[in-house]
Amino acid sequence: MRLIERVLPPKLWVKMTIVNIALLIGVVIVTGMTLYQTACFLAADITGVEREAQLTFNNSLLIYAWVIGGVVIVMGAFLYSTVTRKVLVPVKELSSAMETMKSGNYPGDLNVHTNDEIGELVDHFNRMNRRLQQQERSRHQMLRDLSHELRTPLSNLQGYLEALEKGVISGDQTIYRSLAEETDRVSQLLSRLDDMESWTTLTPSKPLEVSQEEMTQVISQVSQMFTLEFEKKGIGLKSEVEAAEVSVNRQGIQQVLTNLLRNALEYHEGTDGVEIEGRAEGEEYVIKVKGGGKAIPLNEKDRVFDRFYRVDRSRSDGRSGLGLSISKQIVERHGGQIQLETDGRNHCFSITLPMQA
Repeated sequence: MRLIERVLPPKLWVKMTIVNIALLIGVVIVTGMTLYQTACFLAADITGVEREAQLTFNNSLLIYAWVIGGVVIVMGAFLYSTVTRKVLVPVKELSSAMETMKSGNYPGDLNVHTNDEIGELVDHFNRMNRRLQQQERSRHQMLRDLSHELRTPLSNLQGYLEALEKGVISGDQTIYRSLAEETDRVSQLLSRLDDMESWTTLTPSKPLEVSQEEMTQVISQVSQMFTLEFEKKGIGLKSEVEAAEVSVNRQGIQQVLTNLLRNALEYHEGTDGVEIEGRAEGEEYVIKVKGGGKAIPLNEKDRVFDRFYRVDRSRSDGRSGLGLSISKQIVERHGGQIQLETDGRNHCFSITLPMQA
């Protein structure tokens, strides 16, 4: 086999053509010689036929057999070569697309419409190509957003430190507090990135650790931590939670609730308070956090879960824009869903978790 691979040309369609022509020649020769010998044997049994006529018949039959066999081989070789080249066109396009990807670029979708295995292969490649392009765009967007998020606190730190160095301002408790706050903003951003990485990189070899948790305890523990903060802002916080045991990662779900209540507290608008609901619905447990808040355009309600997303990107309020993205990762790792229902001003974040992981 290795000897054949070394002797044959490198092109796949040429290899396939040569191998199949060789098989065709073998089949034609064996079939033709079998028919020839059979015809000669049958003709020899016919009485009254002279030997010279018999030899003439045999020679003529052999010539016809070789001519017909040659024609069949040539036509078969031509047809097989043509069909093989057409069949392998998608494979050639795939190879060219792979070379394009190796050079760091992404090709467009391959326009191949066949219902065979090659068509399935091309379809899988097109979907993989689109997903890679989307991931590349997301990666570039994340880098731009990360740069934007880091630039403000680092610029402030640089400005303060240069002013201190040049004696423009003198160090006092207020300046040091401002420096500490800017440093804390950078630390919080990096910490949230670490949280996102830890939830994103969970794999079957590193499964999610879950346990049976009573949801009234999980939710009330988080809501109690925010009670005082809501009271200071004069915002009501009401909780109606139905008892049920659910297989969850307690720390993860509490982080999700913390992110939602923190956003509800920071961006609350209106006179109505914030409500937390929890109830079992069939094989699922649904948690809802509802309240009024800053306006969210209806066409952007799904984007709130994107990394670094903020409704007003021109304002820097110290928030990283990663909380909801991390929450989405955590909920999806539980096999659940998190959604936003809104009329633009009144928002309801709904978390759906399977009762059994």
